[in-house]
Amino acid sequence: MTTLRNKQKWRPFFSGLGSLPGLLIFFLLILYPLAALLLQVGFPNVFNTPISWKPSWQPLQQLFANPLNGQAIVNSLILGAGSAILATFLATLVAFARVRGGKKMGKILDTAVWIVFFAPSYVIAQGWVSLMQEGGILSELLNLPNGLTQWFFSKEGLVVVMALRYIPFIYFALVPSIQNIGLEYEQAGRLLGANAGYRLRRITLPLLLPALLAGASLAFAEGFGDFGMAAAITPQMHIPLITYQIYASLDQTPVNYPSAASLSLILIVIMGLAFYLQFHFLKTRSFATISTHSKEQTEIRNHHRGFSLVAFFILFLAFFLPIGSTIIQSLLKNYVTHLDAHSWTLVHYKSLFKPGGSGLQALLRTLVYALTNAFLTMILGLFLAYQMMFRRSKINQFINLLMIATIAVPGIVLAAGFIFAYNATWLIPLHFVIYGTPICLGMAYLAGSLPYAVRLQIGSMQQVSGNLATAAFSLGASNLRVIAQIVMPLVRTTTVSTFFMTMTGTMFELPASSLLYPPGSPPFPETIQQKFNAFEFARGSAMSILGLIIVLLLYMLGRWVESMLLRSSNSVGVE
Repeated sequence: MTTLRNKQKWRPFFSGLGSLPGLLIFFLLILYPLAALLLQVGFPNVFNTPISWKPSWQPLQQLFANPLNGQAIVNSLILGAGSAILATFLATLVAFARVRGGKKMGKILDTAVWIVFFAPSYVIAQGWVSLMQEGGILSELLNLPNGLTQWFFSKEGLVVVMALRYIPFIYFALVPSIQNIGLEYEQAGRLLGANAGYRLRRITLPLLLPALLAGASLAFAEGFGDFGMAAAITPQMHIPLITYQIYASLDQTPVNYPSAASLSLILIVIMGLAFYLQFHFLKTRSFATISTHSKEQTEIRNHHRGFSLVAFFILFLAFFLPIGSTIIQSLLKNYVTHLDAHSWTLVHYKSLFKPGGSGLQALLRTLVYALTNAFLTMILGLFLAYQMMFRRSKINQFINLLMIATIAVPGIVLAAGFIFAYNATWLIPLHFVIYGTPICLGMAYLAGSLPYAVRLQIGSMQQVSGNLATAAFSLGASNLRVIAQIVMPLVRTTTVSTFFMTMTGTMFELPASSLLYPPGSPPFPETIQQKFNAFEFARGSAMSILGLIIVLLLYMLGRWVESMLLRSSNSVGVE
């Protein structure tokens, strides 16, 4: 009896041991890099030789000795808040056009918003710079006088560009919420004599407040921590932003590790505070709109045709205008002062395919990184999601909490953490100083994509009954066999989606590419940024368009594979 009781006592412990591989993965990829980064704030000499664990608040005190740091924090707050407010207004118009405009209109708008979502922010920003700069494409096409486009190179202009870029974050939150507001609410207001504007202000928008706050907080976090926009804008507009200051602290000689760590801490705290305020507000009242009496929203084409036209114009400004500018820029000869029939050339595209050229090497290098990262993310994401769904333990609960928190960490902060973590002096005896190697960059790519992949796989596995795994275990099947022969066939569509989503995301991943690439071997995103920083706008634009074409082809291939898998699953179900 005592032996049986002891076995039951230690059973949770031994069952939790199966989660240790997952914990080790997240420790190496996320927990250790972030801890090493934040350790610099209180222990600034821990990476020195010899190591000193003497605590000091000097990094935080010296942070504002550089006036650019304080200015960068204020600028990022203003731009993040301003772009979130404007993006919320614009996304609301697009979302209403999507819900009220009919199925065909909905599909078109959904596709356009997804294109905006996948477009890299620094490519969009560079397209706007090429379009709006003095003597730029817009000035040449419309023969504008000098100084008319200078408003763009200001905080107000940057708010507009950022707001257009962050529309998808709010749109994705709003569309299902609008669809879930039953028509009985509007009908009740109409019966009481309320006009359309009054019903919108006093009924619809208050019920949409949770979605609006969720989308706005995401837009603020994205704007406050967006390195791609900062990397494109700061050198051109001389508007310091916090993410670029982190990059500058790590890119200078000597490297200012304490400054980068302190700025990263401030970035994480402010973003965490924004999400906390959102959740705290939503707890103060109920926003339930779905009941047994709810009626589905229906299309009202004629009344909302104006919404559709406005939505198309907004998305034209958000993507097609800056990308069109980038295409034009990529076809121009160098040092063109005006546009005419002799201004056009394909030489920049031809140079990309020149054997041994930097552009082609960077592209092939990044394709290898993207393919490897997609494969590892797919496999590890499937394994970790299975572990958290079918192997309940305290360790898995901790991994899940860590994973959710990591999604809110900006890419520039996570990439900076890898510099501290894998360039540490205590790793020298272990021969594990991998900073500046392809392994370190690949691990950073994996750290950025793995939490999203796990969340997607968990969502798919929630439809898989745990009895299937239990029955397999009772018949002596191992974990690997259960994953390979039971779980993976049932969630294969999500698994394939994860693969292609990760591959397309890695193609334009800028923070890790800029901070962690091996010397002399820059990836494709860093090579593009180097071209723009060197004022080689035409060549950088050509590389951007080529990358976007590859991403679009990968996206189309992924959708085709998904449709084939769904079709085969349906045919098997019918048989």
